[in-house]
Amino acid sequence: DEEQDRDLVAIDASHLFGASTTSIGFRRGTFLRSYMFDFMERFAPHLTRPVVEQAISLKSNTEIEEMFKDIELPVR
Repeated sequence: DEEQDRDLVAIDASHLFGASTTSIGFRRGTFLRSYMFDFMERFAPHLTRPVVEQAISLKSNTEIEEMFKDIELPVR
C-alpha cells in the first residue's frame, strides 16, 4: 500500500552478503508448458525457449555446462 508505506526506504545491504548464483532445474523428460518457458526467460533473460530446448536436447550435464560456459550472467 503506497499510502501506508510511504515512509519505507531501501537500505543498501550488499556489503552483508556475497554474490550467489541461482539455478533453475527440472527432471529430464518433463513436459514444459509455455508459462514455464516464460518464467525461465523472465527470471533469466538469456534462457530463451530455443536456448532451453537446445539444452534439453543434450545428453549429459557436462554437455549442458559446456553450452553455458561462456554465458555472462546478469548481476542484480
